[in-house]
Amino acid sequence: MLEGKIFCLTGATGRLGSATSNRLEKLGADVIPLVLGNYPDRPKRIIWEANIKPIKIMNVSELNDLKTPDYVINFHWEVDRKLSFAEQLFYEIKHNIYDLSFFWDWLLDKKIERFVNISTIKVFSHLNENPISIKTEPCPFSPYGIAKLTAEKFFDSYFNKTTFSVVHLRLSSVASYGEHPSHLLSRLFEGAFRGKRITINKGHKVNLFYIDEIINLIINASLNAKNDKYLLVKEDYFIEDVAAEFEKISGKKINALYKNLSPGQFDPIFHSNHQELEADWVRKFNLDETINKIIQLNQINK
Repeated sequence: MLEGKIFCLTGATGRLGSATSNRLEKLGADVIPLVLGNYPDRPKRIIWEANIKPIKIMNVSELNDLKTPDYVINFHWEVDRKLSFAEQLFYEIKHNIYDLSFFWDWLLDKKIERFVNISTIKVFSHLNENPISIKTEPCPFSPYGIAKLTAEKFFDSYFNKTTFSVVHLRLSSVASYGEHPSHLLSRLFEGAFRGKRITINKGHKVNLFYIDEIINLIINASLNAKNDKYLLVKEDYFIEDVAAEFEKISGKKINALYKNLSPGQFDPIFHSNHQELEADWVRKFNLDETINKIIQLNQINK
């Protein structure tokens, strides 16, 4: 399907980057999976499945041997949650924008077709009025959200005079095997199958994509995006309802405390436009299928 097309991925050893590299290769694309900055040489919690190995790049001279890509997908994002608010903001801007300036410079005169930046719905917050659409002006509340919005504006400005288009994908949460242990379905698995005591944020909602669906939407955005921004958000569920469905499917009781951790705070309501990126070959997963996938893969790989 993608024979003859070249995709360059930054942050290739992250969870999304690893899955996208493997999927692109299976679709016949030529993949350049880059590891920049402090990204690990290999994924932390999964096995690297693509035949092409991650390529560590430390400076601009090491980029000169690479093919010119048709598409660039920017997954790279380093965080350090142990820092103070201001320190986190400085850290993320430095490590994800400034320190990679040699790579942005390298791209400036490349005749690529599209630069796809993986952003987040965290550029919005409870400071925004509901409902939130792609036309809503972001009001981030966290260092992560502020830095992600800064990156969007940086790419729009820096690549303004290039021949290629810049597209920002604002993603909701993505569920997958090998995700960070703090993510919802991984915590539910720990609470159900390993007896770990967890806390369920009762009365609040979550939006969940399964990873196989979101990476196909990302690939299709690289190929066919017609807009400069997309809001990729699945339908929302109360977190306690997700936990109840997890118990039903697993047949196990979750060891959990149900507590409202954000009393008085309203959850954002999103009007997603991810449907514009759907295609016949883009796989879809409902909540039950997503829960089943997480349970099966965690049991297989325990």
